[in-house]
Amino acid sequence: MAFQMRYNKEELKGQQPVPAGLYTVVFVGFKPKMSKSGDTVNLNPIVKITGHPDYSNRNVFTSLNSSIPQFIQDFCHSFGLEMEDQMGEEPTLPGVFDADKGIFKEDDLSTWRYAGPLTAQTAQWELGLRDYQGTMQQSVRKFICKVPDCVHRFPFIKHSNDMDKKSS
Repeated sequence: MAFQMRYNKEELKGQQPVPAGLYTVVFVGFKPKMSKSGDTVNLNPIVKITGHPDYSNRNVFTSLNSSIPQFIQDFCHSFGLEMEDQMGEEPTLPGVFDADKGIFKEDDLSTWRYAGPLTAQTAQWELGLRDYQGTMQQSVRKFICKVPDCVHRFPFIKHSNDMDKKSS
């Protein structure tokens, strides 16, 4: 006997973005990849909404490219963590990237696994919506800093107030 596989049209559209607003998110890890240009790294953080009655466990996508260190700093501060050696010449992302299954290759980002204090931390992010080629997509407008007394301790830091200039 033959049959056809049928699918719901709404499910085929994929997950719709959550409404713009402030959400609590939890950090799960990174899935790094080389950028298209091949000269920078996209960290591709794995982050999920938590504690929301309708949207818990929904993924929130944001791109953290190694060429925009101020966004990486804002990302860390949103989880209440400072960059390591914040006052030094070369602040670094807290934690390390270690080998997956014992084989770490610096030039093979698929072997990178993050180990560090960001794991399982929560943050507040302001999410927005933007039109991309006629389709509404989720965006991250702002990482809300939760580093205690950041303004006074790090007066040289100016956190981004609108990472998505085309937000609606």
